[in-house]
Amino acid sequence: MPVNRDSAGPPAQADQLTELRQAIDEIDQRHADGESGFFSLQSDPDLDSGSGSDSGSGARSRSRRLSASTADAAGDTSSGNETLSDDVPSFADALSFDTDGDDEEPDYDTSYAKAKKTAMNMLAMRDHASAELREKLIKRDYLSDAVDDLIAKLQKSKLLNDEEFAHRYVRAHRERRKLSRSVLKRELKKRGISPELISDAVDEVDGEEDLARQVAEKKAASTRQLDYEVRERRILGMLARRGFSSSICIKVTREVLAED
Repeated sequence: MPVNRDSAGPPAQADQLTELRQAIDEIDQRHADGESGFFSLQSDPDLDSGSGSDSGSGARSRSRRLSASTADAAGDTSSGNETLSDDVPSFADALSFDTDGDDEEPDYDTSYAKAKKTAMNMLAMRDHASAELREKLIKRDYLSDAVDDLIAKLQKSKLLNDEEFAHRYVRAHRERRKLSRSVLKRELKKRGISPELISDAVDEVDGEEDLARQVAEKKAASTRQLDYEVRERRILGMLARRGFSSSICIKVTREVLAED
């Protein structure tokens, strides 16, 4: 026997069922009158097609649940529609995201500032030739244009001066390390000094044989306990490593050993 659902349950439950039916009827009426913009935000393929079992009471049921949940969350259909639209990023916004900033090339000003700071620290430690300093800065991945401009500015301000560098280098290493003229030329060339500046700097020093004698006498003094042949070989090797010519090496070695 069919059950009369309108009369089932206590009076309070019957009142709730009546209010629920009225709310559903009201939503259906508003939907029929064209106030259904918010339904399109969550379209269902089955609803759109209008086919199958969902085109009947099942489709209306889902529509009512969507209507009720949207109204509860936003207060009314129009405000709920605006809220949902704001939550969805547009395709243009997605394209504007910065996905990888690490691949960007450093800009000129930043590279110049960093290169200048590094160069000043290097020059504070010791003198550098222009080419030598440039090579070190380029190895640190500073922009070549920024490095070239910095080198030119340092040269203009006399903080870099290859001519003065060459002369200071020759005097210091001649006195401290007792290097021959040929070795001094080789060392200056490695630092990028031009041949003209190298010749001017090295030509100012003389006394090649006297310098070789100083080296030989020091080595002879430290090898007195050894045989003559061993002493001779070690003195000759020392002079050769300092870059003295073979004729000076042989002459000075024999003289020093004969006098010792």
